[in-house]
Amino acid sequence: MRVVALIVGLLAIHTRAEHPTSDDVDHLRSSEGSSGAAINRDDHGFCSYRMSDTRKQDTRTPDDVPETPPDRTNPRVAELSRANAAFSFKLYRSLVSHRGPEANVFLSPLSISTSFAMTKLGACGDTLRQIMQVFEFESIKEKTSSQIHMFFSKLNDRLYRKANKSAQLVAANRLFGDKSVAFNPSYQEFSERYYGAKLLPLNFADKTNESLFTINNWVAEKTEGKVKNVIPPDGITPETQLVIVNAIFFKGLWKQKFDEYYTYLTDFHPALGRSCNVSMMEKKGRFRHARLESEGLQILELPYHGDAFSIILLLPTRRYQLAEIEARMSPDSMNRWLKAMREQQVFVSLPRFKLEDSFSLKEHLHDLGLIDIFSAQHADLSGMIVPDSNHRGLYASDAYHKAFIEVNEAGSEAGAASAIVFLARSSQPNMEEFHADQPFVMLIREVALNSVLFLGRVTQPCN
Repeated sequence: MRVVALIVGLLAIHTRAEHPTSDDVDHLRSSEGSSGAAINRDDHGFCSYRMSDTRKQDTRTPDDVPETPPDRTNPRVAELSRANAAFSFKLYRSLVSHRGPEANVFLSPLSISTSFAMTKLGACGDTLRQIMQVFEFESIKEKTSSQIHMFFSKLNDRLYRKANKSAQLVAANRLFGDKSVAFNPSYQEFSERYYGAKLLPLNFADKTNESLFTINNWVAEKTEGKVKNVIPPDGITPETQLVIVNAIFFKGLWKQKFDEYYTYLTDFHPALGRSCNVSMMEKKGRFRHARLESEGLQILELPYHGDAFSIILLLPTRRYQLAEIEARMSPDSMNRWLKAMREQQVFVSLPRFKLEDSFSLKEHLHDLGLIDIFSAQHADLSGMIVPDSNHRGLYASDAYHKAFIEVNEAGSEAGAASAIVFLARSSQPNMEEFHADQPFVMLIREVALNSVLFLGRVTQPCN
């Protein structure tokens, strides 16, 4: 059994229609908002968001509090991981509320956070403040926002170093900038230092289609051809000035594989009164699992080879009540559910599935409070441009995300093994069953820090 997940996050940045006024410049040089956080510009042209000492009182119960970070783990890196998790569930709820109860959803919150962290490097004023708030970076116990880039670098080093021992996890970042723009050398230097994102000059104005092809082709190469045409035909225009891209590729083998002999065709029930055919894989073994009747869910963890990464599955115990679970999903509730799991004998039934998801982030991030960056009048990304270069300034026209996941048995065929499987169940009546024949939530994570790499729901896995 292998799992392949591919993610692309992309931010398209255009020129502002007007020069910033002198009042705008004076405001961003030293400003303080209702959050009690001051913003100041440094010698590199970057703005630093200095957070208030006033912290929100922690009202979590002991079960909600995450486990202590592993030894030799920077506590700020662990906090960044939790911030990404908090953003994950906010964005997930926005997506499912817009799409309805029967749509598949799949995304990489880490990819999206990384793309906007690279953007934050050049953001100032309220644009910077909104990025800090929407992506939960304010929750990191560090005085200034500039430290976050170092923590991202350390988190990425940790994830990809672990992946080399147990799974394939590859990330690639790139800046594609118009050759006419005088980009801040410090912005280029720090983007490459912390994110490995080099700037490739393109000619968006005169060679728009060629630039579109170059970016989409780069993404396809980094994802082994699985993600193509991440930017739609109208996503690049002659006015485009900068495109920020993050691509993530993950491939993992189960620690205990599903035997293809036991895979069989059966019904999956997307909604009441509806069914479709799926190839259902089955196995039994000792897995971390909990049945939480009071919460209305089962939670199961299936580890990948090497134990550094795992997939978490959330299944309603009451038929067709996935929305109830989604409404309660948060870092605190997830920590509580994870702590409730115990290793036990479980009979697992999981459909093979392949999902591809593609969407604009603009509307969803706007709903979460990220507004100014998409406004030609209010965006402040002045740290990206050489100071006093007479450039009108930049704003984000849109942000695109494309994701692909495949959970399958390489070379397998559906088998007629129902009788054998049902005999195995009945011979051990006390064994827990996790039978995913209805919509469920999946979450792929790095185990030690509980870093959310991918998040989604499977409502239509039908053949």
